[in-house]
Amino acid sequence: MPNWLIHAVVMIPAAWLLWKLELAAAEKSGRIVDATSELKRVCLLLYSSLLIDVDHLLSWPDIYVPDRCSINSHPLHSWYMAPLYFGGSLWAPAQPFFVGVFIHLLLDLLDCVI
Repeated sequence: MPNWLIHAVVMIPAAWLLWKLELAAAEKSGRIVDATSELKRVCLLLYSSLLIDVDHLLSWPDIYVPDRCSINSHPLHSWYMAPLYFGGSLWAPAQPFFVGVFIHLLLDLLDCVI
């Protein structure tokens, strides 16, 4: 299965789980949230995390090399960005985005190992 398809498919259960967690947090705090719009927000943020692949355009000499490991080959896929991603995941409004980035990086890391 192509790498991009794996990223897209894995985000579906992640979106569902994050959506349920967001609804539970809203209910616990007493906020009234429209479940449908919350699902759309979570999906939009999660799938927008796939945009970190734009750093592949900075690769030299070739943009796409099938056997190249993305981790540490591209600026946004490097370990020194992890503290920024972790800090962002603590900010509640953007949490689905940064969780999506971590999922993305984990899948890329698995792609390097396998």
